[in-house]
Amino acid sequence: MNPRYIPFITLSELKQRAWITLSGCNFRCRGCFSIAREPRGAPMSVEQLIALLKHASSTYYGDTQLQEVIITGGEPTLNRDYLVHLMAELNKLTDWTVLDTNGYLLDEPYLNELIEVGLKEVMFDLKAWDEELHRWYTGHSNRRIIANIRAAYGKVRMVVNTVYIPGIVAEPEIEQIAMFLARLDVNGEIDYRINRFRAELSPEPIARNPYDYEIERAYALVAKYMRNAVIGKSCVRERNIAEKRGWITVFPDGTLKRRTLDDYRSTLR
Repeated sequence: MNPRYIPFITLSELKQRAWITLSGCNFRCRGCFSIAREPRGAPMSVEQLIALLKHASSTYYGDTQLQEVIITGGEPTLNRDYLVHLMAELNKLTDWTVLDTNGYLLDEPYLNELIEVGLKEVMFDLKAWDEELHRWYTGHSNRRIIANIRAAYGKVRMVVNTVYIPGIVAEPEIEQIAMFLARLDVNGEIDYRINRFRAELSPEPIARNPYDYEIERAYALVAKYMRNAVIGKSCVRERNIAEKRGWITVFPDGTLKRRTLDDYRSTLR
């Protein structure tokens, strides 16, 4: 089994939560801020990665069991055997495992295999509703993603994320996605999160940061159709946080360093 390149693991200061970043991605999003879209970091087997996670968790949290582990990227679904093996091993360490994915490769058989070994939740990043816009932004059609979201509904807890990009993915696009999800989500179970575009982190100068009133207007549109509309942040799981916290970056050599979103790039080596 080929290894995945791991730039870092991230630990939360809010609860016993870890993000595992698998670098490399099949999309080329014009506004992607992640340094993990290209393969970088150390090549690690699943066994090496699990050992690093155990070391980091025990160093920072002590003997307390992890409450939640999110596998993110880059794109985690690129190596199916690796991801299934990793998910099975994580299920021994935590009761709640989450997959954060663009959803392009996550067809129904792949999803079922992950559920069988412990997957509890999927966060789909649906970049845009219009197919040509999605293709312009990511390099790929969104039809497979939409089909995979349909197939996943009812099988696993689901969150859908869209980044609000002024003038590109704004109210019309977000309303179309909300309408699609509302038709699918007959039981009101899906969280639809509207995240903010970060122009200062974008590799291309495609847009500015959204204004607060634009985000609030998009939220109001979603709330017309869906029970669980959320104004969120890409790296934050909670709906509301009383106290602003940062994250602990764990490098492949086992060292830990505290960071905030503002110094995300500067702390990486």
